[in-house]
Amino acid sequence: MGALDGKVAIVTGGSSGIGRATAVSFVNAGARVYIGDLDPDGIGSLVSELGHNYVDGMRVDITDETAVARMVETALRRFGRLDIGFNNAGVGGFSPIQDYPAADFRRVVDICLTGTFLCLKHQARQFIKAESGGSIINVASLNATQAAEGFAAYCSAKAGVAMLTKVAALELGPHRVRVNAIGPGLVRTPATEGLRSVPGLEDAFVGEVPLGRVGEPQDVAALATFLASDAASLMSGQTLYLDGGASINRYPPLFDFLTPETPP
Repeated sequence: MGALDGKVAIVTGGSSGIGRATAVSFVNAGARVYIGDLDPDGIGSLVSELGHNYVDGMRVDITDETAVARMVETALRRFGRLDIGFNNAGVGGFSPIQDYPAADFRRVVDICLTGTFLCLKHQARQFIKAESGGSIINVASLNATQAAEGFAAYCSAKAGVAMLTKVAALELGPHRVRVNAIGPGLVRTPATEGLRSVPGLEDAFVGEVPLGRVGEPQDVAALATFLASDAASLMSGQTLYLDGGASINRYPPLFDFLTPETPP
């Protein structure tokens, strides 16, 4: 018997990295998963791997509220219910504050914070309508609390996700909806490949991690599966930092490794 038997989850950004690993973990725990992602080929690959009875999905831009609402409605039609929202889709950016293009800043905040809000909003509406309770898990970041050079937009957006999580937990608790967030440190994913490929930078990250390694997508997936399960039934309003202890130390000085002309 799996920890998520009979449950249905929406996973955004599910075609690769943390989202893909979490979708796989959810299915292995007994859930069915609906993927929202900009990469239809990645969705198709996951459907082929896990089977159409367990996984389906659609192309979704999470900054488009109409598209987000359609994703939730389609997941309901496809699998008949909704129990879990894993709001993972995001994007990074890099620039010194004085040179940060406003359009680029807005794009990071729109995807990482506003997009997470829109997903949470429409998942919450369904949970309230169904009177079924549920678990919403937002992906924040170590950068919600730890500043990083060049990451003004990303740090601000992820700090917003952490506070959004608290407010949502406060408002949705009476409807038996739990809302938590995961704050990963550096994780080996396609999205961080550019950062990790800079000579010496991954070693600098590892040097600030007491456990001596960066994360893997499966590390985040395991925590997400716990938060989605009934084993976490009393946990809400928390951002759990999954960083090997990196938050105890400091973020690497990125300006020593990167320039605006060679962003991650």
